[in-house]
Amino acid sequence: MTKKDKEISRRKFIDLGIQGYTGATLAHALPASLLGMSACTTADAKTYHGVCYHDCPDSCSWEVKVENGKVTGFGGDKENPFINGKLCGKMETFPQDITYNPDRILSPLKRVGKKGEGKFEKISWEQALKEVAERLKESVAINGGESVLPFGYMGTQGIIQKAAMSNRFFAKLGASKMAETICGATAITGNFITNGQIMGILPEDIVHSRHIILWGTNTKNSNVHLWPLVLEAKKQGAKIIVIDPFKSATAMEADQHIQLMPGTDVALALGMMHVIIKENLTDTDYIEKYTEGFDLLKEHVKDYHPAAVAGICGLDEDNVINFARDYANAKPSLIRILIGMEHNYNGGDAFRAVGMLPSLTGAWRERGGGLLHMTFEMFGKALNYERFGMFTTLAEKETRTINMVQLGRVLNDDKLNPAIKTIFIFGSNPAVTIPNQNLIRKGLAKENLFTVCVEHFMTASATYADYIFPATTQLEHWDAADSWGHLYVNINEPAIEPLGESKPNSEFFRLLAKEMGFTEPCFEESDIDLVKSLFDTDHPYMEGITFEHLKENGWARLKLPEPFLPHVNGDFGTASGKCEFYTASLEDSGQALPAYKAVEYDNPTLYPLQLLTVKSTKNFHNSSHGNVKNLRKKEGFPTLDISQEDADKRNILNDDEVKVVNEFGTVILKAKIRNRVPSGVVLMPHGYWPSLVKGNSSSNAMTNDRLSDVGDGAALQDCRVEVSKFVS
Repeated sequence: MTKKDKEISRRKFIDLGIQGYTGATLAHALPASLLGMSACTTADAKTYHGVCYHDCPDSCSWEVKVENGKVTGFGGDKENPFINGKLCGKMETFPQDITYNPDRILSPLKRVGKKGEGKFEKISWEQALKEVAERLKESVAINGGESVLPFGYMGTQGIIQKAAMSNRFFAKLGASKMAETICGATAITGNFITNGQIMGILPEDIVHSRHIILWGTNTKNSNVHLWPLVLEAKKQGAKIIVIDPFKSATAMEADQHIQLMPGTDVALALGMMHVIIKENLTDTDYIEKYTEGFDLLKEHVKDYHPAAVAGICGLDEDNVINFARDYANAKPSLIRILIGMEHNYNGGDAFRAVGMLPSLTGAWRERGGGLLHMTFEMFGKALNYERFGMFTTLAEKETRTINMVQLGRVLNDDKLNPAIKTIFIFGSNPAVTIPNQNLIRKGLAKENLFTVCVEHFMTASATYADYIFPATTQLEHWDAADSWGHLYVNINEPAIEPLGESKPNSEFFRLLAKEMGFTEPCFEESDIDLVKSLFDTDHPYMEGITFEHLKENGWARLKLPEPFLPHVNGDFGTASGKCEFYTASLEDSGQALPAYKAVEYDNPTLYPLQLLTVKSTKNFHNSSHGNVKNLRKKEGFPTLDISQEDADKRNILNDDEVKVVNEFGTVILKAKIRNRVPSGVVLMPHGYWPSLVKGNSSSNAMTNDRLSDVGDGAALQDCRVEVSKFVS
């Protein structure tokens, strides 16, 4: 295809992301039980290239050694300089934890018990597909295509298995669309409003920074391949500051931890601006040339004086002042943002305000200065994503979009026209990962809701299914992966034949399309052809990167210019080409400038503690791996972090079992008093499976489905609870 054919706007790519985001020694040997007692020689073994499928910024390249059809070795690719042969702890034993797990579903299942009981019988693929197609045809004929909701998300981040074929199927069916806003949408939208794009400096250039702010990211645990670069910068003299309400593993190793109250990040950023402008620490030349609305911003931040901001954020006034001065004076200064500050009502404005700081101080001028956010925008330019956007041409008409954050409301809304009568769940476990867990369970339990699930295990969501189809794992199918945390594109080869009767997500939708009578040629396209088409591009970032090259090497880094200084001369993605301190297009909504808005609660006296539900576990990834016995043992019983002051008020001792309660539900766990949250805040980990913990409830039983200020993301951290000792 030509460059002209390849053109795609940043906005279109981001919208698609929100709605539709070589012989190295193997790092780890597998236990003898997986070796198959093979008598093969080394010459009989073969090594395959692959990539981790998790929704994670690291998208790790790996290698798989196979003998006689069995995986005998598995580890990170040592030739990839970003991965450097290292996988995170939750993935080091992936083959035995997931692919060869004895609890894995390996044949189609049909429900024989009540919804939620998890009672099923085996059924053939042929019969299961026939019955599902018959029920689907009947329901669509009566209720219309929009009564069908596809609920597929980032259980696999692979470009093919996530949505390449399912998007075609549901477009042809005329189903409702799902807005994938639970994670990243608010962050992306906020940064986009200010800078017109989300890409900042290159991850590797963090080593050139001398003042690194890790804002809302637990880098050591959740971005493990960036962390060594942070440490290298520190070794060369960089100061590391972490901004987080929780004293995370990253905060414990930082030079400074600014422990603000949850949801107040935008106030802190505006307070920094107040100090920087008042003390003439701005880069006047950069502001005049490459920004818009400075005078309006200057007037706006007068209200965010250090004393006011300190009161909002729960900080000392001097902390606010000194933090702002240090940032403005340091060269080069960098702010690393991910998604930690988005899950509250003020989340979008927080990203808008933080995104302004590098332009206020001119930090973009130097290598290692500016903002480091997500990288997937580069892949949007480089790869042939238009090839996958063709599914929209199958739709006979535009259909409605339903926000995944409010799934519980939607499933229980009988007045919705049409009401949801069928849901397909694949690459997701909404009964664990989506807010308002108990309302979702209530909806999934409805007998008049037809539920089809494609899964590896009997998840909390799968127990409500009418039919479950067995999915392949990443070792058993073709795929390709971009990344939102680095610049390496990866290919994933099937290393072994699918176990049992499992099939790729893509094949499930091909087979169901055939059963439904869909005859379009696009439903016949194979996975390997889909992978090859992704690299049908002549964009300069992809020079020399072909399917053949990737099949040989597994990975390749996009060919970006060096040094990469994206905004040294402005060149922002906004309509004006400038960083927008003031966004005129938002005047009518009253959001032209970011602002802190206090959240009002219905029962602040009854529920006095603010609840954080964060990805603080090391051994689970969202809900993935939450059922793996050895990883559950490592992670231990779920705990609630509570301050000494709040524990004393409730006569709670360390390791006491406690009950956390609010209007949405109840969770039982153990108290941990270890000075990791401020007074007035409690924290519980996200990712535990309800069925595997006492009380059969996990963190999202406490969260609401309120939406954030921009991007329609989840304001799930704006919840209040009460805590008491649990008496069985």
